[in-house]
Amino acid sequence: MAIYQPADLDFGNEKFSVLLYGAPGVGKSTLAASAPKPILIDLDNGIRRVKAQHRPATSRVSTYEELLVDLKSSAMSEYETIIIDTGGALVTLLQDYVMCQDPVNRTKSGTISLKGFGAVKAEFKRFTDWLKTTLNKNIVYVFHAVEEKGNDDKTVQRLMCEGAARNIVWMPIDFGCFLYKNGKTTVAGFSPTDEYFAKGCYGVSGVMEIPFGDGIINNFLTRLFEQANKTLVADREYFKQERMKYDAVMVEGRKLIEEVRTPTDALRVGNEIKTLAHCLTSLAELRQIFKDKLKEFGFVWDGAGKRYKCVGAEKPETAPDKAEKPELEQETEKQLVEAEKPDVATEGGGE
Repeated sequence: MAIYQPADLDFGNEKFSVLLYGAPGVGKSTLAASAPKPILIDLDNGIRRVKAQHRPATSRVSTYEELLVDLKSSAMSEYETIIIDTGGALVTLLQDYVMCQDPVNRTKSGTISLKGFGAVKAEFKRFTDWLKTTLNKNIVYVFHAVEEKGNDDKTVQRLMCEGAARNIVWMPIDFGCFLYKNGKTTVAGFSPTDEYFAKGCYGVSGVMEIPFGDGIINNFLTRLFEQANKTLVADREYFKQERMKYDAVMVEGRKLIEEVRTPTDALRVGNEIKTLAHCLTSLAELRQIFKDKLKEFGFVWDGAGKRYKCVGAEKPETAPDKAEKPELEQETEKQLVEAEKPDVATEGGGE
């Protein structure tokens, strides 16, 4: 297991996963195609509805196995973003896939079982992580939206997706937005509201206007990814400054600890370590180094005296050897033995 401190994590030029959903015709596929160097996996035969000037390269498959084969092909190397259009159709393919993989994922009636939904969840997450980390691709999921009644009878927007699967697809996603019309303007909401669920991070939040129209360059997601990466780089610069402070205080603390020679030194250094300008994990680390130094010298804390003392400085009195009994005890045992000896004269019958 590897444990990384915040300053050790280095991000930049990351790949992202995005979920877009909204009503038919609002511009979901066109927005998806604004990602860098995209290829669209057309699972709903919807590419024909995208304006010609915005259509990306397209692939069509009929099974999840075919999709995996296509994604592993050398032809995919030139693309940076994989668009799954739609995510609902992918979930359907995943259900067929997991039911074929293991009978436990299928009910007696031939529908997907509860364990099957768990398998779909696991495979959806694995698929997303595989695209981002192994293939080094951005991924955009396009979903249709459906209106439902909430607990207070208010209309809420949900993903059009079978059963509980619509709740699991959010887990591996970096950004999620609801696309809708505000008058003649198309907007994307990246922060959750009472009307729709959304997901923002890396400085992306709130409602953003989508610049659709003739003559406008379709690059909204490309710019969004660039903004997110700049935020990650800024975070790295912040921790770079923190790291410099950490290194300085660690040098100062180690120098103090090397001065420990006596219990009096230990008391002084222990108090001075607390007053240093600590940064990140410096205090915890210096405390451990200090503790090791105390152990090396055999110094322990004397709570009553509020000081350190050296173990073994006050040796306990030597206990008497149990094999050697006191003279008085030896004399008493001798008398008892003499008293118990039989009278030889009477034992012979008085002869």
